[in-house]
Amino acid sequence: MFQTTRRRLALWYTTVTAVLLLLFATAVYLYVRHTLIERVDDTLKHVVEVVERSLVIQPVDDGEIPYQFNIEASFRDNSDGVEDDHIDLEWFSPKGDLLWSTFSEPLTIPLKANTTRATVHLSAEHLLRQLTQPVQIEDYILGYLRVSHPWFEVTKPSHQLIFDLTLGTVVMIISTGAIGWLLSGMAMKPVRESYQRLKQFTADASHELRNPIATIQTNVQVALGDPDLASELQRHQLEVIERLTQRLGRLVNDLLFLARA
Repeated sequence: MFQTTRRRLALWYTTVTAVLLLLFATAVYLYVRHTLIERVDDTLKHVVEVVERSLVIQPVDDGEIPYQFNIEASFRDNSDGVEDDHIDLEWFSPKGDLLWSTFSEPLTIPLKANTTRATVHLSAEHLLRQLTQPVQIEDYILGYLRVSHPWFEVTKPSHQLIFDLTLGTVVMIISTGAIGWLLSGMAMKPVRESYQRLKQFTADASHELRNPIATIQTNVQVALGDPDLASELQRHQLEVIERLTQRLGRLVNDLLFLARA
């Protein structure tokens, strides 16, 4: 009985702690992942700002747009710097046609002018975080600049964090289970001692009561068997005493049985 109660206490203690640990680990993971995504987005935003400042835009007299974008002069100094940071640039015309790119092979991802930030899946292991920024002067859109950053700077730390959190949570749950078993044993010890004292008292009281009850029953039975007992009232009273002593004897036996259980 006490072992079952102890196991239940340890199990509940471990379960509650495990739930709290899982909630904490989930919150840490979501916070760190959100921070990593924000850092990548800030990097993309910074690259866009740097590239926009270095764009070479020249006015023209003829054409629908009174400005002309010089691709070679604009990206001549930017391509080497972004390659060192694993960042790629793409320049699209106002109609969405790819005009220039730092990718070795052009991406097959269409331009989404209305989407500023997006995560694209090139393959199961190759993901990119992209930022698309329209470049315009006055009301004229000269083109679209799309900056791509490898997603492994988010996935790699995230996977490592999941492994660390999982390992730490498992170790903490096992440690909590062991501590819960120890603490539940310490909590049950006074109860066990009190129960043992109660059992001992019940057993001692039962033994002390059995002999007097047996003596009373014997004397009553002897008196009922006396042929000289002529009074019906006395016989009725002795029969009542006999029934009561038998009931009391059964009660003492039950107490003794519980004390030995």
